This record gives sequence, C-alpha cells and structure tokens, in this order.
Amino acid sequence: MAQVIGVSESSLKRWADGGRLRVTRTMGGHRRIALQEAVRFVREARLPLVKPELLGITRIDSLPGAPRKVTADNAPELLREFLEKGEADHARGLLVDLYLKGKSVAWLCDGPLKHAMYQIGELWHNDPNGIHQEHRALDVCVQALSYLRVLLSNPPSPDDEPRPVAIGGGPAHDPYVLGSLASSCVAAEAGYHDINLGANLPLDSLVKAAQEHDARLAWLSCSSHDAMPSPKQIDALGEELAELGTRLVVGGQASPHGGGQSENVRVCETMAEFSAFAGGLVLA
Repeated sequence: MAQVIGVSESSLKRWADGGRLRVTRTMGGHRRIALQEAVRFVREARLPLVKPELLGITRIDSLPGAPRKVTADNAPELLREFLEKGEADHARGLLVDLYLKGKSVAWLCDGPLKHAMYQIGELWHNDPNGIHQEHRALDVCVQALSYLRVLLSNPPSPDDEPRPVAIGGGPAHDPYVLGSLASSCVAAEAGYHDINLGANLPLDSLVKAAQEHDARLAWLSCSSHDAMPSPKQIDALGEELAELGTRLVVGGQASPHGGGQSENVRVCETMAEFSAFAGGLVLA
C-alpha cells in the first residue's frame, strides 16, 4: 500500500493507528488492508496512485492510444469511443480513474455512461454494424460496472453494525441488465449490502426476496416500455413491500414520471436522485 501511493510505511502505519485507514490484524499481528478500503482511502484523501497495478488497477494513461488526460468534460465522448470500438480495458480504466478522482457512481451513470450508450444505441439507424456494436458496448459496460461494484463492496468487520439490505432487479419480460446493475452499484456506494436479482424478475419474486433478506430498500429498474408494469401493479407492489418495512424505488428510461397512489413508492428519474434517497434511508 505504501508503494501504491508513494509514501513511507511509517506514515501508513501512523494513519492506520490513528484511524484514518482501516486495517485488520493477522494472527501474527501484521496490519492488513482490504482492497476496497485502500480504494476508499485513496479516493477520500485525493491521493495520487503511483503504482496502481499493485492494486490490480490499470491506469488509463498507461494504455496504448489512451488520452493524456481524462476530465469530466471529455469523459462522455471518450467513453463512447472506447465502447464503440469494444476497448474494454480503456472503458474500465476511464470509469475507475474518474471514480478515484472523486466522481460518484451515480454521476458516472447519469453522465458518461448514459451519454455513451444513448449515442451507440442510435448507430443502427444509419450503420448496419450498429446492432452488434451496441451489444458489444453493453458487455463492456457490464464488465466495467461489475469491477466498480467489487471496489465498493467492502465487507464489514466483526465490530460493525450490519449494512442494511437493498435488493432489486428489472420487471418480468424486461431483458435489460445494465439499469439494475447500475442501481446495485449506487446502492452499494450509499452504504447498503446490495443484492442484484438482474433482469426479467417477476414482481412477486421481488417481494419474496425482500422478505427473505429483510430488505430496507427495493428497486425496480424499468428499461422496456413493453414490459413496464401498470401503475396499479406498482402501487400493489409498493403496498406489499410496505408491510415488510421495505421502501420501493422505481426508475429507468421506461418508468413513469411522477408518483402513484402508494406512499411507499418513490419514482427516481436519475441515479443521483436514487443515491440521495437511498442514502437518506441509511441515515434514518
């Protein structure tokens, strides 16, 4: 870890002993730092990564053909270019680089990811290669977000209170996986133990899963207008979850704008809104 951020081991031990860097102890008394804790510390302290490869992280500026600098302004177009070409390492490196520099997962989803996937989703209108490029881009996005999810999933120590559970997926007959995966990542960043049930999930299965895991929060990611549950079905789902003490968040490009009749249903139009609402429940 000292090599990763370019400091002395004595400084690192002092930060650990002072509580700034969370460590566990081995049987021999040595300090052990989880990967996720290392990432949290680097991100919150705004420290440069001198040797990120020691954490298994590929710095984007070390990849051939990569831009010299990634910024919030050029990130959307850079990501679109990487996804269109199927350059998985570059796409993952870009997202990780922005995250380590302090951008939230919600910002990544609402900004670069949304922009890039929308642009690629329009290619098929004028380019016969557009369909396979969109499928390839989706796979790259799933890989990149799955990697970020690993960095966010810091297991609690035995002395910690367990994280509240957030659980969700996409409704039945909705085949899209990206929205639910992104919701899972946002929930993890907000402080939850996240359980992503994926696409094509019957609503009654979501209720059963929420009950089994004693979930505080459930999400329903709706990407297909054809598979979107009716307002009556969503309200009924919200009431069933309310009996379990579980709040329901509905979102996605096919979700309705505005709330329904159930007070237990919250419609979020952006990942930033979902993140704020989820974070508020953790603190409640």
